[in-house]
Amino acid sequence: MKGKSLFTMELSGEPYDRGHRYGEACKKLIARMIEEQFYQEFSGRLTKDQMLKHARKYEPFIQNYSPEIAEELKGMADGSGRSYDEIVMVNALEEREAFSQCTAFAATGRATKDGETYVGQSWDGMESEWWDGELGLLFKVRRKNGPDTLNYTNPGILSCAGLNSKGVSINWNTVPRLEMTTGVPTYIIVAEILRQKTLGDALDAALRADRAGCFNFVISDDTELYAVEATPNDVDMFYSGEYMGHANHFVSDKFRPKQKIEYSSSIIRHNRINRLLKENCGEIDLQTCMSFFRDHVNYPHSICCHPGDDPDPRQRWLTLGSWVGIPSKRELWIAHGSPCENEFVRFSL
Repeated sequence: MKGKSLFTMELSGEPYDRGHRYGEACKKLIARMIEEQFYQEFSGRLTKDQMLKHARKYEPFIQNYSPEIAEELKGMADGSGRSYDEIVMVNALEEREAFSQCTAFAATGRATKDGETYVGQSWDGMESEWWDGELGLLFKVRRKNGPDTLNYTNPGILSCAGLNSKGVSINWNTVPRLEMTTGVPTYIIVAEILRQKTLGDALDAALRADRAGCFNFVISDDTELYAVEATPNDVDMFYSGEYMGHANHFVSDKFRPKQKIEYSSSIIRHNRINRLLKENCGEIDLQTCMSFFRDHVNYPHSICCHPGDDPDPRQRWLTLGSWVGIPSKRELWIAHGSPCENEFVRFSL
């Protein structure tokens, strides 16, 4: 799938000012996100007032967790001409009932050809969410009081994934909703992790949040790899000095027996990415990592995902983007659209 080039922009200044510039630049896209992903999606089930009333429940949790992020969201609201409640609603996108499909990995140490650390993921969505390539955004953020960040994201959301100038990176997966509550939305935790100076601080950012939902985070720096599986009330962590791959289900013994897996795709992609990592262990480099994302085993519901010919639009999934990060070099190599049809382009801090 090809479309418009990846939107890129640099932001700097105080948190409110950064958010305001984001909101101004992406005003139409943010409006489309709100209208299509929420008001149209829930039409006939929830009114706008009901949705915004629910969004307001997250606001004190965000303010308490990160006043800086709250200020950015307020700036984005003013810049885009939308209400603060609507911007918070968009940043709670992961806490909707919808489910996404992504495949994440990380490799380091003796697993890689040069001892470098490589991380990355596919970013999948329904075919209707491609928006001719306009859904994906990349922001380079210059911060006065903390690391600069390179954020891959969607309109109205501060950060979906990325890395920072201290080498901290985050990639992640949706997992079954074992629990849901009001609290800090997952995308807000992602944004806060990218503002941390050390790996320990990044892990703590996931632990200290009053989490609203469930997730798996792959958090790394120049040498260390951690997976964090979490629900609102519990967490489990995994460490590897070589490699790890993860799809859209829990693998922890703590959570695995409680989940209901509705699609085989996650199992296949999880096993496939780990097989590719194992078979290439010791020889993994940038090009090898890129090739992982072009894998078509179990097509169309493969790591490189395609809509296929399913008549149900809810089953027509597409890889909207993929990337490989090199934390030590502060680089993201991004394929905008299907990685089997688009080249990976380098972006850096």
